[in-house]
Amino acid sequence: MAAKELNYLKYQPESKIRKSVDEFRQIRYSMTMTIDTIGSALRRLELSSPQQTIYLSLLKQGQSTARLLADRTGLTRPSVYDQLKTLITIDLVVELDIDGKAQFAAAPLKHLEALLTDRIDRLEQSRAQLAVALPTLEAGLATVVPKIRFFEGGDGVKQILKDIMWHDHTTLQMLWSYSEMNQVFDATFLQWFDERRQVRSLRVELLTPLTDYKNLPSLLTSGSKDVVHCLPKNTPLSMATIIYDSKVAFISSNTEAFGFIVESREFASIERMKFASLWGK
Repeated sequence: MAAKELNYLKYQPESKIRKSVDEFRQIRYSMTMTIDTIGSALRRLELSSPQQTIYLSLLKQGQSTARLLADRTGLTRPSVYDQLKTLITIDLVVELDIDGKAQFAAAPLKHLEALLTDRIDRLEQSRAQLAVALPTLEAGLATVVPKIRFFEGGDGVKQILKDIMWHDHTTLQMLWSYSEMNQVFDATFLQWFDERRQVRSLRVELLTPLTDYKNLPSLLTSGSKDVVHCLPKNTPLSMATIIYDSKVAFISSNTEAFGFIVESREFASIERMKFASLWGK
């Protein structure tokens, strides 16, 4: 890695790099190639707004001259040419010569996936190099880990499950109501989370209400070492609790749409005692 990149990474927490890796993976995993999904991928690749607009216009409305693109997008022709030059360089757009006139078209979507894959590979390489250098870097930096972090809204509470992806080879002790949490998280995101946590060797011990237990889905219980128990009859459960390492995460129902993570070994120990009490009943 170049010295400039190492100098940048020195000031980035490992979690930031991990977050970027997993966000790119999620996009590639869920790439049904709807326009919204493609737009999200373009933003993750840090394409400028004009570049995104031009690329999406070519996808939706077909090949075009620069002049027609300017009319479609509201951009000036010089700006359109500048953006096209970049899009051609990264293989998202191809230039055609039709009857002596230059026209432009969106390249096959597999080129977009290739760009995402390349970004993932480079982030993985950065993370591996950072992991080696981390002990030395941390010794010379003053960092503070917040004890409590709050999250709001649908996208906010997703960050809680993404935080779990920074951990591996541990057990997730979960109080989880499928009926409630299925309203908080969409099915694609939960599927991504379940597959990624198994890749990271995250075993699940899950407590769920009787109503969910009778029609138990495979989600979060499909791993060979996962275990599920039913909560005592008539136990109400609208929030989810997840205990992992020295952290405890709480996720509200969709009605309130908030969550928070507490990082404290003492607090996690107390919550494990409560979990064990329910687990044994």
